[in-house]
Amino acid sequence: MITYGQPSLPSLYFETHKPNTAAINDDDNKSSSHQELPTELFSHCLTSYANWGDLAKLACVQKTWSNIVTETAHQSSELQWELAMALLNGDCGLEKAPRRAVQILKELSHVASDEITGLPANDSIFLKQNMNASCDDLMIYSAAMKKIAQCYLDGTGVESNADVAVEWMEAAYFVGNDSDAAHELGIIYEKGQHGIDIDVVAAAEWFERGAELNNVESMVELGLCFEIGAGVEQDDEKALDWFTKAANLGHALAKFSVGEIFEEARGVPQSDTEACIWYFDAAQNGCQDSKLALRRLYEIARIVVPGVTAILNE
Repeated sequence: MITYGQPSLPSLYFETHKPNTAAINDDDNKSSSHQELPTELFSHCLTSYANWGDLAKLACVQKTWSNIVTETAHQSSELQWELAMALLNGDCGLEKAPRRAVQILKELSHVASDEITGLPANDSIFLKQNMNASCDDLMIYSAAMKKIAQCYLDGTGVESNADVAVEWMEAAYFVGNDSDAAHELGIIYEKGQHGIDIDVVAAAEWFERGAELNNVESMVELGLCFEIGAGVEQDDEKALDWFTKAANLGHALAKFSVGEIFEEARGVPQSDTEACIWYFDAAQNGCQDSKLALRRLYEIARIVVPGVTAILNE
């Protein structure tokens, strides 16, 4: 769920965007002067209570305020991101405007793109080296690229195009070292989603990139690749290594897989005791397959892991 902050107006915005009163007759001018709020108070009220929708309405009041939404958003990457999300989702008093949202996201990505194909610039994977940007900014740029990729996958604000989506997702990985982007690419190639051909070698490569950046889901997927030899040479030792890393980060399926490896003696000495310990840990995280395994090995489990009866009765 996306949460939104308060749009922060540019300082002294209304001081520098005062309406042109030259064309207003004296009577109207006197009338409006009595009703006009002090600039500081007006700005404070909007900064404290207004959302993006309120600013959009204000932009229609007079010409000097017509760009208040974009000028507010361009103060920071975070505000640009919030405006794009509000337009994409129809939040914060704004109607959905996905095409405009994608435009803002492309601006926010800091990556040039082809206006016809929508593809990011060919040198975008090297962009990080040329950016004078903080780690926080790079994370936002990467997030924008991932969201653009999702828009191309879903056909939101742009024509659906999986090939273009993949290019944007790759850019997100290379620019921001984004492990989620790597994992998403692995899933796309593994399952052949969105019309992309299944490519188990590419899937394994992307899972490995994600796993090396500590993406726990990629660790599990890479472990499965080594376990069955999908896209990589079958290797029980490497499978166990990646499953164990993910298990130590709390992943229930990984814990079950480690237990299964010990029970079946795949690359390690057979040990029902060790298997039960891992199964019990996974069962505590709600893994139903581990509960079935504990029932099968109950005579050993009840000795090795006190409390197993209680968790099996849940």
